[in-house]
Amino acid sequence: MILRHIPFSRMRAGLFAAGAFAVLTSAGALAHDGHSHGHSDHQGHAARTDDAHTGHDAHAGHDGHGGGHDGHAAMDHRMPAHLGMDEANNEMAMRPDGFHYKRGRHAYAAPAVALRDRQGRKVEFADLLATDRPVLLNFIFTSCATICPVQSATFGQVQPDLAAIDPDYLMVSVSIDPEYDTPRRLREYAELHAAQDNWVMLTGQFDDIFAVVRAFDAVYKGENKMYHRPLTFLRASADAPWLRLEGLLGAEELAGEYASLLSPEVN
Repeated sequence: MILRHIPFSRMRAGLFAAGAFAVLTSAGALAHDGHSHGHSDHQGHAARTDDAHTGHDAHAGHDGHGGGHDGHAAMDHRMPAHLGMDEANNEMAMRPDGFHYKRGRHAYAAPAVALRDRQGRKVEFADLLATDRPVLLNFIFTSCATICPVQSATFGQVQPDLAAIDPDYLMVSVSIDPEYDTPRRLREYAELHAAQDNWVMLTGQFDDIFAVVRAFDAVYKGENKMYHRPLTFLRASADAPWLRLEGLLGAEELAGEYASLLSPEVN
């Protein structure tokens, strides 16, 4: 086990931004409660264009993401138990606030599925990740009020830091609630977090989204998205292994991991 001390000066700002987003979306989260459908409920749900989703705002029964979960603070998700993770291939990084996050290198193969970006355009996921550019990837859903706002605030804040290190990067956020997260909602979410053009947000059919979740060993407890884990994946190039980070990181820490990944001999 390796302990690394990583600066944390900007995490407070990220948590503040996340708190603000949680307040803004609390009404939506309440209206969204009860949408913990299993796989069978989502089978065959295609990723629809904005026009096809116009009636979805009034979707009754999209309420209740599992009773009692609204009170879960982000801290509850800092170090959840990881299912099936190879402990021998992982190390721990310590933050100055006393919390740890897991680091591990893994080989993940992107599944050949077609998803949709926030403009409603078809995106071949495997082709997207075939790029030789550095890639950062996470899993979110727009009505989440716990760990997603923190992770998305970190992605939003870290963009200028990444650009200063190497501007030719790709960020990918995959929604794990594709039925609710239409391209329009992803556009609104992208605007909220000042997403640049190289931050791609994806939705799609549930089976295709879950194929991506499985491919990155990110399956969440009980197939309930409220139990999804705070995972961030980084890769230096197309033929490089993925660096898997499990835990909540601030922008400064994520930028440090990015810099170390691209120039390991310097760090």
